[in-house]
Amino acid sequence: MNIRIALLTSLTMVAFAANSIFCRLALSDRANDPISFTILRLLAGAAMLLPLLIKAFRNKKLQINKMTFLPALMLFSYALFFSLSYVRMTASTGALIVFPAAQMTMLGYSMYSGTRLSAFEKLGVLMALAGLVYLVLPGFDVPPVQASILMALSGVSWGIYSILGKKATDPATATAMNFAFTLPLILVLYLAFDLKLTAMGATWAILSGALTSALGYVLWYIVLKSLRTSTAAVAMLSSPVIAAFGGILLLNEKASLRLFMATALILGGLYIKIVASNKS
Repeated sequence: MNIRIALLTSLTMVAFAANSIFCRLALSDRANDPISFTILRLLAGAAMLLPLLIKAFRNKKLQINKMTFLPALMLFSYALFFSLSYVRMTASTGALIVFPAAQMTMLGYSMYSGTRLSAFEKLGVLMALAGLVYLVLPGFDVPPVQASILMALSGVSWGIYSILGKKATDPATATAMNFAFTLPLILVLYLAFDLKLTAMGATWAILSGALTSALGYVLWYIVLKSLRTSTAAVAMLSSPVIAAFGGILLLNEKASLRLFMATALILGGLYIKIVASNKS
């Protein structure tokens, strides 16, 4: 992994973690509704990327087929389940469910497609997963089962979205199309539910949609073109760590020795996996 891709990957992971922070900042106030947050988040993302879509249309680079709508559906389901589950869990705990679920989806697909991990790559993956398991053992803010299932579904949706992203020839245009094609689904939600957002809730939704989602997901699709699916999956394990420390700093979530030890395992495993991938 060259320095440029490493920096872009790191920036993307920060954006992913920031989505957890922004969502939790909004939904910790019960005056903000998770469905309303999802609607505004996706609308803001679509608006931010609209110029890219217009440019692609003028240059006749838009390619629409029967598979075009699947990434948009995965993006929509990821965002909706993400918001619904964050009503009942902390930013750090949510991140520690959604990204491992995405990772396992991507690793499973990678192995199904014929990719074989070396012994050191397996060691890195197992070490990182051990850190996550240790972090969520009883005693660390275990979330309700229903919220956990919704967050896991969000992670699976994100994993599929990422797998589909590797096939995108133009990452920026593909991301813009994905957001644009969520608009019919957003309309259904808008007609079915009343919007309930405070001014601050709307601010966090717009920041999440326009910056850390729209721009962050463009970066992610760019990064995916240069990473093996298995490496990209393990790279996502750094986001829960960033979200956990962000939760401590911004949301007064608790710090513990367990968090720091798990962080060392996760980042150590990530390092081993990436180094082993570069040598294979």
